[in-house]
Amino acid sequence: MDAPKISVLIPLYNRKHYIEQCINSVLIQTFQDFEIIVRDDGSSDGSADFVEEKYAAEIKSGKIKLRRNEKNLGEFPTDNLLLREAAGKYVMILHSDDLYLYQALEQMYETAEYFNADVVHAGAFLQSPEDGRIDSDNPFKVMCWENRLVKNFETVPAAPELRFKEWKNGDTFIDAQYNIFNRKFLVEKNIFFPNWGGNPLFCLNWLMKARVFVKTPDIFYIRRDAPDSSSNDKKFLADKAYKFIVGMTETAEYLRELFQSVEFFRDNEQTQYHARAIFYERFDNFRLNRIKVYEQGVTPELNRAVAKAFEECFGARADYFAFLFHKVHCMEFEQDYNWIV
Repeated sequence: MDAPKISVLIPLYNRKHYIEQCINSVLIQTFQDFEIIVRDDGSSDGSADFVEEKYAAEIKSGKIKLRRNEKNLGEFPTDNLLLREAAGKYVMILHSDDLYLYQALEQMYETAEYFNADVVHAGAFLQSPEDGRIDSDNPFKVMCWENRLVKNFETVPAAPELRFKEWKNGDTFIDAQYNIFNRKFLVEKNIFFPNWGGNPLFCLNWLMKARVFVKTPDIFYIRRDAPDSSSNDKKFLADKAYKFIVGMTETAEYLRELFQSVEFFRDNEQTQYHARAIFYERFDNFRLNRIKVYEQGVTPELNRAVAKAFEECFGARADYFAFLFHKVHCMEFEQDYNWIV
């Protein structure tokens, strides 16, 4: 059987109540030369079993492939497994609580083919109301988190300083689901997600290496603003701080490899520092400040989590690093960095 034109990749984790709408939005596409690969990341709500039962016919025909991680790996390792298994000429990532408009695949495929593009990017998308309901009674908002909304197709010049500026200034929104990628381009350039800091660094990697990068004015994606989304989860704040520190230290190797693979960065210490500083600050704001980890100051629980992370990464002499981490983040909320008990 010939390889499909597009592989639609759906990482799934505890989205039983949304996954049917998500998959159905792909099955009804005007463009039908695709495969769907759903990879469940250790869901505890029966998501994978639901897909297996609901779409038994499509799984049997090979239109849908269902895979299960043996344990919970996290979003970006799961994305990488999906990318490696995909057979399509192009790949698109669809979050399991989101949807496509019915011409999404046709629009993105035709644009990629016309421009012979490595990446086609849509800066605008539709967003659901805050309750996460998607139906005829709930109007969508047209959203664009970039500095400007493109009105015509644009090819972004390949000059590395301009591509870096795209990333640095937020002119290209980082999240991978708003793109279609040439799979061969990703594989040959070894462009995969880091286990931590996935979207910002993945975006910088492909931006600097794509031969042809096109922006489209077409809107194809519906983002569900679900109140139970993991990105809105404020529980277990101390654990989030621990995972953040360990994860951020792991990104150092990914950045070193990226800098060595791109001439623009390779021998430019100042630009490397600039890229690191931008990533660290933005991801810090997204992962810690946005969910207000330090809103109550340094609790004993939070202090233990931060100290544990620094000790694991840097050894028993890491007390000073932990203190500096607390101090910097308490300044965000004008809190004392002594314990609040």
